[in-house]
Order: sequence, then C-alpha cells, then structure tokens
Amino acid sequence: MSAGPSLSDIGIERDQLRARDRELARQQREAAATTAKEPPKPASASERSANRLRPERLADIIGQPEATELVGDMIRSAKSRSEPLDHVLLLGPAGTGKTTFANVIANELGTRCFQMAAPVALDVLLELRDEMNDGDILFVDEIHQQAIMERRGKESISTPEVFLSLLEDFTLATRDGVLAFPRITVVGATTDPGRLPDPFIDRFPIEPALAPYSCRALELMAESNATQLGLTLMPGVAELFAGAARGTPRILGNYIRNAESLVGSDGYVVKEIAERVLFKLNRVTADGLTRDMQAMLLFMYEKCKRNIAGGEVRYQASLNTIATGIGLSRDTKAIVLRVEPYLIQAGYVQLGSGGRLLTHDGIWRARQLQEGG
Repeated sequence: MSAGPSLSDIGIERDQLRARDRELARQQREAAATTAKEPPKPASASERSANRLRPERLADIIGQPEATELVGDMIRSAKSRSEPLDHVLLLGPAGTGKTTFANVIANELGTRCFQMAAPVALDVLLELRDEMNDGDILFVDEIHQQAIMERRGKESISTPEVFLSLLEDFTLATRDGVLAFPRITVVGATTDPGRLPDPFIDRFPIEPALAPYSCRALELMAESNATQLGLTLMPGVAELFAGAARGTPRILGNYIRNAESLVGSDGYVVKEIAERVLFKLNRVTADGLTRDMQAMLLFMYEKCKRNIAGGEVRYQASLNTIATGIGLSRDTKAIVLRVEPYLIQAGYVQLGSGGRLLTHDGIWRARQLQEGG
C-alpha cells in the first residue's frame, strides 16, 4: 500500500498552482495593456443616412417649422462668418427627432458628427480631443446626466465643471494642466430639461424646443416614410398609423416598418394590414395606448375606487400599488418612464398627494376599455 502525499508535496503543489495563477493574471494584464483601445469615431455620412426613414436635410423635416427655421438661420449665419455653429440644446420627449436634428445639422454644415451618451467621462473627452477637428459636431444624448455630480464608476475629476470649461472656453482641465480643445459644436439632447442647472443651459445659445407633432404632420410623415420604403398607403391607413403614434415619429416609423414586413410584392398597405400592425403585432388601441397603459387605466378604475367624505368618488392609487397590480412587480420606474407620461399628457391621469388619480377623461377612457374600445 503506497503512502499518501506528504505535507511538503502538498505545499509544493499549492505553490505551483499559485505561481500558475499569477502567470495567467500577468498575461491577461499584458494582453489588456497591449490591445489598442479604439478611439471614438464619427458617424460617416453613409452611417447617418443608413436609417432610410431619417431625414437628411432641414427641408426634409416635417412638423417642426419653428425649430427648422431657427436652426437654419443659425447655420447660415455660422457659414457666412466661417465660424463653428454655436452650441445647440435640443429639448423634447423621446422619439421626437433630437438625434435626427443632430445628424441633419452635421449634414448641413458638411462636418463630422460624433455621437455619445452622457455622462461623457474625461478619458473619453481626451480621446475626442485627438480625433475631432474645428467645426465638428459632438452630439451628447441625455445631456442632463452630464450635470449630475454623483455618477457611479466615474472618476471624481469627470465632473460637470470639466464639461462646462469645454462648452465655454474649448479647454479641458486635467491633472496635468489645462489643454486646448478643438472649436467644436456641442449638440445636447435632453428629455428632462428640469434636471439641467442654469450654468449648463446658459452655455447653449440655441435652444430649439421640438413641438408636439400634429396628426396632420404625422400623416404626411407616414406617407413620406412609406414612399422611402417603396410602399403605397391605401386610403385611411396614414390616419390609422398617425392616430396610434402618440405624437411620436419613432413610433410611427416602427408601424411603417412592421407594415413593410407584412405586405405582398405589390407594396400596397391596405387597412387590414394596418389594423393587424396596430392591434395584433403591437397590441395598441386606435389612440396608441400600450398594453401597460390600458392595464393601468383599468386597474385604477376597477380596483382603486375610494369614497371620500361628501359623496366624492376618486380612483386613486400609489405607484407601488399600480406597478404590482398590473404585473410589473413593484417596478415603479417602469411606470414613471414608460407608462404614465403619455397618460398624463393625454389628460387621463394626474399626480396627487396620494399617488396617481384618474381624471374625468381617464374614467371615461377606462369605461371604453372595459367595453372593448
């Protein structure tokens, strides 16, 4: 019978394993250090136009006459002075064309567009300093995040003040001193301007607010999008899609693309296909209410009735109650971001001290939903 391993043998094997682990870790560090990090790259003109439904010029934009006129005037002025365009702050809800505007501005100026999501850290700004030229566009989506002091995972030096110096003086304050930055145009986009402090807003001389899209503008957009895709919308289809788009071009574009995948070789989008896109594929109502929006209205109407002193009746509930009641597992963030904004905009729900409250229009709409409408 052979003897088992001695303590010295076990110790040697353990040391060998540790040495192997250290060697593997060293090799991984060296591989990471020697791998070239890709610097930020601009979106090329072909990449910017890869979305066939996205306008490429100001003249192609439908439904934003004031914004396009303002931006157009500023672009012509900048060109006449041979100066970079002033910084632009685009305000509007999600899906209303802020990214499109940034790309259109770059196209009109004939410059490159670098697209980033806020917060943009200092190391990224240093890379952009080497990549960008005077006159280039830096598009920063959700720029209000850049103004928040506490950002997990970011170095303390990546503070709003660093970005403010870029906006104001085209410089970057680093540990090694102040570095010059190309004279670029920053195009910021935000869905929440209330979170932007005054020092940020004051550094954007151009602030076009994207107005809500009318049904007529969305109908024209539906026809234009269909033409871009080689489709023909039959009578009533543009109105159906526009009515269910919740005033948002991005949603409208999704409906058109859905229709493209359902039509035959003739490219005709008939009313039956449009209804299939809305009611079967996307499961929205004719006025664009999503499944969660419908569920919220019905839950509040059917389960949250309160009798108040004096005979008043209210349909009211907290965010937690609503999230649990409609199957979102107390995910109140989903309610705040995806469900209630349009219900508030449509006048169906209002905020109250006791949570969310159905309005008279909301009660009426909930009753319609109960009846299958």
